[in-house]
Amino acid sequence: MSPTVEESNFFRFYFLNLKIATKAVRVYFDSVHPAAGLATELANSKAKLTGLRFITQLQQQILYPSNASNVLSDNFDTTLIVCLLRNVIPRESAPVTGWDKLPLPGDTSTGADLARVKWYRNQSVHSKDGILSPTDVIQYWGDLEGAIGRLGGSNLLIEAQSTKHIVLDKSLTDILTKIRLNEHYIEENREMIDKLQVVVEKQETIKEQQEDRIQQLNDSLQKGGVQTQKHAAEISSHKESIDKCSDEIAECKKEIEKINSTIKSKHNEVTHKQNQVVNLTHLLVRLECKYNQKLNEIDGQLVKHDGQLSKHDEQIAKSAKDIEDMKRKQHDSGDIPGKIGYVIFFP
Repeated sequence: MSPTVEESNFFRFYFLNLKIATKAVRVYFDSVHPAAGLATELANSKAKLTGLRFITQLQQQILYPSNASNVLSDNFDTTLIVCLLRNVIPRESAPVTGWDKLPLPGDTSTGADLARVKWYRNQSVHSKDGILSPTDVIQYWGDLEGAIGRLGGSNLLIEAQSTKHIVLDKSLTDILTKIRLNEHYIEENREMIDKLQVVVEKQETIKEQQEDRIQQLNDSLQKGGVQTQKHAAEISSHKESIDKCSDEIAECKKEIEKINSTIKSKHNEVTHKQNQVVNLTHLLVRLECKYNQKLNEIDGQLVKHDGQLSKHDEQIAKSAKDIEDMKRKQHDSGDIPGKIGYVIFFP
């Protein structure tokens, strides 16, 4: 079944996010952090970046591969690029509305444009119904298209404008749907990791506090305190608490490792599907070009044929006129074809 108008609007806008907006963000990133010095910049910021709670294990592997020469912005998704622009010197300034809200229409700062791309991407990925009304798509498209032009330049702006007319065959919509579902799954798991990291940090803080208290009690015992038995019981209680914290930390880290593995699998699937989108759109463009070329050839033949018919009609009209003229002249002279003349002789 063909998609509705609202579904087609959504697919085209999601494609704009996925293919063009991401490219625009990457173009801007490369202008600020050229490939030649990228590995060094990331190495200098490693302590800060790896300390960010929301940076996943997979993202760390992408940023810090075993061979530093393999660091390429082509491997960074929109979320990671915006994160780097916010945290690696020179840091981008947040728009007045913050990084997690849609910027004001009149704010065309770089930070606002990055926030726009991020916000529209999140809205597309987390959409429950996958539809966009004609009114919304005009507003959203214009807003995002402006950000693409400012971040990526005129060539990407032209590419964004042409995306309005992309052919949405079933193969493309199926791939886009799978990519969106996988991205939604990845985002949900990133949020889960973030929550688990909060639990780990909380338990590690409690554990440190319990260890400090045990140290204090041990110091008191060594000094011969009078409440030896009470201190010993409290030490035992703190050790039990430490064991519980350690168990919970281990469970959380185990779950984080499991989620990271799932994210990696989904990320690989998304990358594969994105490559399919690129190949399919290139194929559709080539087919459309061939189709248009064939139409132009047919139009040319029709024009030529129409010209020949016009000449033929002119010749027929001229012949008809000549015949009428000839008849008129014969009629005027009395020489009527087919009529037998009689000669009368008088005696």
